[in-house]
Amino acid sequence: MKDRSISVNFFTSIWILILASFLIQPIFVYTLSTSYYWNLQEVGIPDAWMYSQGSSEITVAIIDSGVDFTHPDLQNSRWENPGEIPNNGWDDDKNGYIDDYVGWDFQDNDNNPSPPLPPVIGSKHGTFIAGLIAADDDDDIFVGVAPSVKIMSLRFFRPDLSFFVSDWPKLVGAINYAVEQGALIINLSLQANGIPPNEVYEAIQNAYRAGVIIVGVTGNNKDYVTYPGNYSEVIAVSATTSSQVIADFSAPGSQNEICAPGDDVYSITGYNSSVVLGSGTSYATPLVSGSVALILSLNPLLTTEEIRMILHESCVDLGEEGKDLVYGYGLLNITSALERVVTDFNTSSVTVSSTSSSTNSSPFNKMESDLVVLGIAYALLLSIVILLVIKKEIIKS
Repeated sequence: MKDRSISVNFFTSIWILILASFLIQPIFVYTLSTSYYWNLQEVGIPDAWMYSQGSSEITVAIIDSGVDFTHPDLQNSRWENPGEIPNNGWDDDKNGYIDDYVGWDFQDNDNNPSPPLPPVIGSKHGTFIAGLIAADDDDDIFVGVAPSVKIMSLRFFRPDLSFFVSDWPKLVGAINYAVEQGALIINLSLQANGIPPNEVYEAIQNAYRAGVIIVGVTGNNKDYVTYPGNYSEVIAVSATTSSQVIADFSAPGSQNEICAPGDDVYSITGYNSSVVLGSGTSYATPLVSGSVALILSLNPLLTTEEIRMILHESCVDLGEEGKDLVYGYGLLNITSALERVVTDFNTSSVTVSSTSSSTNSSPFNKMESDLVVLGIAYALLLSIVILLVIKKEIIKS
């Protein structure tokens, strides 16, 4: 006859495992939150949101591979052309683009600036960048630096994330469109192998003179700052790691103005609800673009020179003292930058609607609460599995 008794040591071990599953839940939550959002924490999120989470009156133009606004975290971030009636076949605002209600695809010359389908290797790039700037955490998956601002999608890249010499006029058109349609910031996460034609530089200069902030990459070639980041009108951004050292792919140079996390960072792709990993100066640049959007949300009257000064003086100095070829003026510090805007510049007469929150009610803390729930669910699932093991052992004995 089988012995149906279970040893005391066995039950003790089981209950220790159940207890341990609940005890490691905070570690589980902390690991997830710090791995997904370490780059935001590195530059001052969520503390910066005490001042602003952005304003819907501030638009960031992303000239890239297209943005997939069907993702739940981006559905509220899409810029819409107030002068255009969608899908009526007319150029209502007489800007030369028919039905450009949500931007323009300059690569294919149509009114659908979404990534091409089926998805290819370069399709996620623009959506990844949009997520870092303005994902609003509606479905508790991810959140960007400035979740309340608007994103204008202007597709420029070919499906494989390349562009040819023949595509330069398309970039010129995209820059001009962004300026004409009221974007205050242009994110250029792109790099050229050589020097662009004069027409590109003229478009950059015109945008700069119009007061548009242009943020670009230093580049991923390790040797020198690429164009258009090498233009003095562009804020050139290099990429750092989670250890606050320069990423091994990030290019040094005198035009290197500021650095931000860009190595092994997470964002959304749009084709599903997953959060994916990416590396590159392309993914450091949107943190600066989002920061400028927060600054302008507090005070849209600031000049380009004032905004650059605020960014420079609020940075965390890394590397050699002062501005250097590797880190520029230092690591982006959004909280310090917004503090400067509030204390050193008059915002009392500014009428822009800027959304702010306490650190206890911010999207970042909401995500941490969601992770707590996920951690508890994990612990309960583990406990159920252990209890099933107990039942099986009892039956066997």
